[in-house]
Amino acid sequence: MRVSESMIHGTTQIYGVIGDPISHSLSPSLQNPAFAALGIDAVYVTFRVAPASLGDALRGLLALNVQGINVTVPHKSDVFQYLDAVTDTARKIGAVNTLRNDSGHWIGENTDATGFIRSLEPLGLSLSGSSVGMLGAGGAARGVAVGLLNAGVSRLFICNRNHERAIVLAELLQASFGQQSVRAVSLEQIEKEELNLLVNTTTVGSDGYSSPANLNRFDKLEAVADIIYRPSRTPLLLEAEKLGLPNLNGGGMLLYQGTAAFSFWTGRPAPEIIMRKALDEHLSKI
Repeated sequence: MRVSESMIHGTTQIYGVIGDPISHSLSPSLQNPAFAALGIDAVYVTFRVAPASLGDALRGLLALNVQGINVTVPHKSDVFQYLDAVTDTARKIGAVNTLRNDSGHWIGENTDATGFIRSLEPLGLSLSGSSVGMLGAGGAARGVAVGLLNAGVSRLFICNRNHERAIVLAELLQASFGQQSVRAVSLEQIEKEELNLLVNTTTVGSDGYSSPANLNRFDKLEAVADIIYRPSRTPLLLEAEKLGLPNLNGGGMLLYQGTAAFSFWTGRPAPEIIMRKALDEHLSKI
């Protein structure tokens, strides 16, 4: 959604997203229609912020009374040191993707966890007591893992190409959720587990050709989720379709992390139908 001059007034509140690079962000297309739908005098813009300028940028945004900020790569972890407070969820994840200006103080939240869990609703899974395999151990994996464990997943198996990173993430999660809940395993090991859900949190498949796993090798698998949303059907999801497995892409996670951020800033329910329509229209043009 293009912001026109008629939308900007002396009273207009400013929101935005910081990252580097940032021109690819879909967040303005998600948040500006939401503000307009509820009649909120606000505008959402992008700010390219280099890592070396992160502290100065956050202080400057506060000084300019910017009301809320989304945080994307490469700042999700480094931003912690500049915040006055963070939520328990953000602390467990070890990353922040949303900031709210609370009377001149930055409050940090992470909406990836709740966004991912909400996105799973079409699969009709009961996560409580379930077993889940997760591919990847990067920043996105942290939010997905905390969301799953908060939802009651009893066993989470983490597989990463760099096994040491999987071990580090598993140990981080074990500190909050217990050693019996999380294990770092190899791809061969995860294929032998009885899984209710397999989640890809890596970027493998975003090229439209590669896949992080061969689903035919899994002994028992009920559903597949891929947090990639471009392309909408990754090779992993196409394989899941051929095997008759319920599956979904990352579009829902993108939507619901955005709706959660909107509510965190405004204290109001997000206009989800409007935001979904705006997101779908934008993605259809890509």
